[in-house]
Amino acid sequence: MKEALMTASMASMLDNFNRSNINLLLEMGYKVTLAANFDSAEDSSPPARIASFRAEMEALGCRVVQIDFSRKPANISGQIRSFRQLQALAAGQDFALVHCNSPICAAMTRLAFRKKRKTHGTRVIYTAHGFHFFRGAPVKNWLLYFPVEWVCARWTDILNTVNREDYRFAKRWLKAGQVVRLPGVGIDLEKFKPGSAELETDREIAREAVRRSLGISKNEKMLLSVGELSRNKNHESVIRALSELQNPVYRYYICGRGLLEEELKVLAKELNLEDQVIFLGYREDVADIYQAADLFIFPSLREGLPMALMEAMAAKTPVVCSDIRGNRELVPDKELRFNPQDAADIAGCIQRAFKSDLSETTERHLYYIKKYRIENVKVKMRKEYRITGPEETGEQRQGNGMDGRRNGTDQIVL
Repeated sequence: MKEALMTASMASMLDNFNRSNINLLLEMGYKVTLAANFDSAEDSSPPARIASFRAEMEALGCRVVQIDFSRKPANISGQIRSFRQLQALAAGQDFALVHCNSPICAAMTRLAFRKKRKTHGTRVIYTAHGFHFFRGAPVKNWLLYFPVEWVCARWTDILNTVNREDYRFAKRWLKAGQVVRLPGVGIDLEKFKPGSAELETDREIAREAVRRSLGISKNEKMLLSVGELSRNKNHESVIRALSELQNPVYRYYICGRGLLEEELKVLAKELNLEDQVIFLGYREDVADIYQAADLFIFPSLREGLPMALMEAMAAKTPVVCSDIRGNRELVPDKELRFNPQDAADIAGCIQRAFKSDLSETTERHLYYIKKYRIENVKVKMRKEYRITGPEETGEQRQGNGMDGRRNGTDQIVL
């Protein structure tokens, strides 16, 4: 039986963004090993959720390996420990395929398996869910992440990118064997489908039930964000925009957990918004919550191709978002994008959204999002996971122009 390894820094990355890929590998007959940190305080998912995911994967026949990854580059001792654990995993087992995620984890995985590519022909795939270096990124990001990726790309058979900017950059500057543009990790449109026209009355009843459970009255506007409570997700700017609006009709609900929760609660209190900013924590019923919202706000400072924004669009929830890479591909309407570091601009964007024809906009956004459905991703990943015939060694691939040089690209048409 062919063996495949999938790595990610946090278990939630596997849970939230790679379930389809794991199932696909199993369907294709691979014996699957999952390596990630299943016991980290840095993870955005609660321990109970991670434990449930681990049990589910083991029930499917996956082997689960604890690697003490850290998302913090400055955690040198942790990075050394996790790299040694990866080296031991690489030495102890021959994988036909390795698929890595998360920038630090992916760099260490490719370094640990670089010899196996040559000696055993192990195919190495990296999905970059948004490079940390991009136009407008801090200089420190370029100094830290770009040189590492430039080197590690040479030990990468397939480099997956999820947005236009990253694809073009990787195609020009990174010497992976093959550069591919994926339509994100894929969205399950059925999961967030708002229902048929015939069920309009029933859907409205369900929506109002959710709103009542959240304490929203008929005359109030529910603003919603979904995402980890971190600097990058930038909930702070929306809270400040709420202060700019000075309108009690707006209530801002945040689904997610993270290290900044207490800091954000203090900010809301300082701005006298504690009754208008509600922290819902980690929720597994976000599909229902999207349906209840009047406006979804996505204020991130950096994204690859954001799943939460796609989910809201699939649920036909009106959206506004930060004017950044990734978001621009999903929401081409300039009037619905804002400067994420300008609270006044965010406030103005919220007001513009409510003055526009929201029903027409949501229909158009649902049409856009169909390009990114999970079925499109499965077609591409099945091709990448397929290993047929005698497995070539790294030297053979190099002779065929597939190692150390960008010999070709593959792009999904969007």
